[in-house]
Amino acid sequence: MSIQPLKIDLHTHTADDPEESVRHSSCALIDKAQSLGYDALSITNHNGISFSRYLQDYARERGIILIPGTEVTIQGKHVLIVNAHEGFLNARTLGDIRNMKNGECLVVAPHPFYPGLSSLLWQVQQNVEVFDAIEFSWFYHERINFNKFAVRMAERYNMPLICTSDCHRLEKFGCAYSLVEAEKDPDAIIEGVKKGRVQLVAEPLHLLEFTQYGFEHILDVTYGNL
Repeated sequence: MSIQPLKIDLHTHTADDPEESVRHSSCALIDKAQSLGYDALSITNHNGISFSRYLQDYARERGIILIPGTEVTIQGKHVLIVNAHEGFLNARTLGDIRNMKNGECLVVAPHPFYPGLSSLLWQVQQNVEVFDAIEFSWFYHERINFNKFAVRMAERYNMPLICTSDCHRLEKFGCAYSLVEAEKDPDAIIEGVKKGRVQLVAEPLHLLEFTQYGFEHILDVTYGNL
C-alpha cells in the first residue's frame, strides 16, 4: 500500500522573528497552510525557535504537524535546522552544528548560491558532512536561476533537495513546497527527506514578479533584515 505524499514547507518566517520585520503572525501562517492543504510546517525564524504547546495544538487542530525549527547565523552565514533544540542557538561554527546534530534533526543549506553575504556558497562543499539536504528556493526566473548550482551540488554529493517558500510575505506562501513520502509524523518526515523521497513543486516567477520581489529577497539573503 503506497503512502500518500505529504505537502510540507520547512522554511518559513513569521512576526515572531526576533530579527526581521514580518507582518503575518504564526497563527495566520498556520491558517493559510490549512487553507492550502498542507500537512506539515516548520516556522524557522532567525536565531530563535518560535514553537510552543499553544502553536503545536493550534496547528494540530487544523490537521498540520508543526515541527520546531530555526535559521541560525553561523559566522555570517545562514543555516536552516528543522526539529531544532535550543542548543543550536549557541552554535558558533559549522563544526558546532555537526557536533550537535543527531538523527532527529534536519540540517539544510538554505539558498546556498544566491548573491548575498549570508549565503553559504562553497562552504557547503567544504562542510558537506554537516548538511542533510540542500534547499531549492522559490525565488527564480527561467533565465535567472541560482538553484542550478544547488542542483549540481546535490547531484555531486548525492544529497536530497528540498523546496521551500522561505515565506516572508503571506501572499507568497504556497508558491513552492515539497511533497514527501512519509507517515504524518515529524521523525518520519525528516527521515523521508533525508532518504530523498521528495518531490519539488515550484514554478519560475514571471519577469515582473521576479523584479518586484527581487530586490527585497536579495536584501534578506544579504542582511537578514527586511
